[in-house]
Amino acid sequence: MKYLKTLGLAAIAAMALMAFVGAGTASATTLNNGTETLKTGSAIASSLITGTSADLKDTTGATIATCTGSSVSGKTTNETGEKVNGNIESLTWTGCSQTTDTLANGTLSIKRTGENEGEVSSKGFTVTLGIFGVTCTYGSGEGIKIGFVKGGSRARWIIKTVLRLFGGGFLCPSTAAWEAEYEVTTPATLNIVP
Repeated sequence: MKYLKTLGLAAIAAMALMAFVGAGTASATTLNNGTETLKTGSAIASSLITGTSADLKDTTGATIATCTGSSVSGKTTNETGEKVNGNIESLTWTGCSQTTDTLANGTLSIKRTGENEGEVSSKGFTVTLGIFGVTCTYGSGEGIKIGFVKGGSRARWIIKTVLRLFGGGFLCPSTAAWEAEYEVTTPATLNIVP
């Protein structure tokens, strides 16, 4: 009987260890281009899907600004981990209904959440908009979830977030909802794997 109790406790401990190891593995995030892991310093670039727009709206849903072109590019700063991080080197806007400029590029991170999917977060980027004759500055601050990415050939970033006001007059809405859909152009395939 004592032997069976010891065997039972050993089995429970082994199962707990396997569950812990499995949970740690499942939470890892790595990016690959379909054939190999993206190393630290790998370039990732994306642009607004043709025929769509990047929209900033106030809390009532009224459009503050619309841009028909936008691109984001940068390089990864790690190969694998809970998140894959990267510095944004360029964040551009074209065809905008209001003067729109990037003040600070900030960073992006991807955390794997499912089969070839990940949550996208940003930290430290700010953008200015000319609204009602005043300059309003919005950004991601100390870090916010900005959307998600669906991996594969021509992976897609779906941006849907609320940016905080960091500067501007009383005419500036206190927040701006940013919605856009980008297509990854470099690399041609971007997978989010454990």
